[in-house]
Amino acid sequence: MTLRNALATTLAGASLVACSLLASCSSEDTTPVPSDASTEPDAGESDTASPEDSSMGSEASTLPEASGDSDEVACVPASTTPGIGPSGYALDGWMWTRGGVLFQDDTAAELDGYLSPAAVVAGGRIHLWFARKKGVQHRIHHASSDGAGFDSVQETTGLQGEDIIAYPSVVHDGSRFLMWYGSGTIDLAESQDGVAWTMIASSVLKTGEQGAFDSMTVLYPSVFHDGTQYVMYYTGFDGAGFAIGRAVSPDGTAFTRTSTEPVLDVRKDAFDNHAVAQPCAVRNGAETLVWYGGYDTLVANPGPYRIGLASTQDGVGFKRVGLTLDLEPSGVEAYSTRDPAVVRWQGRWWMAYVGMGDDRRYRIMSATSETCAP
Repeated sequence: MTLRNALATTLAGASLVACSLLASCSSEDTTPVPSDASTEPDAGESDTASPEDSSMGSEASTLPEASGDSDEVACVPASTTPGIGPSGYALDGWMWTRGGVLFQDDTAAELDGYLSPAAVVAGGRIHLWFARKKGVQHRIHHASSDGAGFDSVQETTGLQGEDIIAYPSVVHDGSRFLMWYGSGTIDLAESQDGVAWTMIASSVLKTGEQGAFDSMTVLYPSVFHDGTQYVMYYTGFDGAGFAIGRAVSPDGTAFTRTSTEPVLDVRKDAFDNHAVAQPCAVRNGAETLVWYGGYDTLVANPGPYRIGLASTQDGVGFKRVGLTLDLEPSGVEAYSTRDPAVVRWQGRWWMAYVGMGDDRRYRIMSATSETCAP
């Protein structure tokens, strides 16, 4: 593990014990990265199973039948009076229905389990990637579903890195999968099947300048193509806190920041008062929707993550919509909801996300919404 990665993970754990369509949530995209491109702490892992594990399960009932027709299901307008969640924060009005646990590792120790999912719809299937955390080691796994349950989970191969190989953002360009991933810097790889990967470029986004919000590490990329260029939202860490930045690239192999300042930062007296991280950016017409994890220390420190929603018309100026998934009173989502990965499937929104329960272990959860896109 590099010193930068070790510091990010250690400081995240110390200060924050207790976010790809298109990216860490992703969908079909038809703009490829050139094939001749040169080869070359988790933000909130601080809330306080392998392929052969029988605990690898699926919730088929939470998955709509695969379809590329977004008009097949009548949508429901977002509530204009969404009310207040159990934690006392304003909701976003999207009316998500929880589907329960998708994957869990019964062998996981405290603060271990499954993190950072990425989802893509391609070839009539939902493809899902997520990292298995075991101590300091993270490894990315893959599973897919045709709507009748997920198939067996496989560990990916070919991704370069040290201990932390995690935080994927995946796009399908019509012929292959493209994955941006990493901690410290962001790398790029390609795959035909989502399991065996070949590196395309390393350090497509490096850390920011000294004193910047992303000066120590960049992680949790969320990438999509807007018709002109690749756009990346990512988490930056400066050694003290997490915030979300934005960068762009003509071909996905080298990103340039659009600002040295974060586009989403903490807010006083809100559920994201101590950190914002884990973005999932979804391009929706002229608008970009960003689901993310907000870290809250108003009541207790360490405190929980909760998933929230923000939107932007120009990619930089954001409107905070509200809290998407609040905590449950007990069980597998009692301590945190975080790491959202959202796609459209048969006219519905489908989300994979991470829940931390009162046993302090991470699981991959699912939820669906028939809310109309804004």
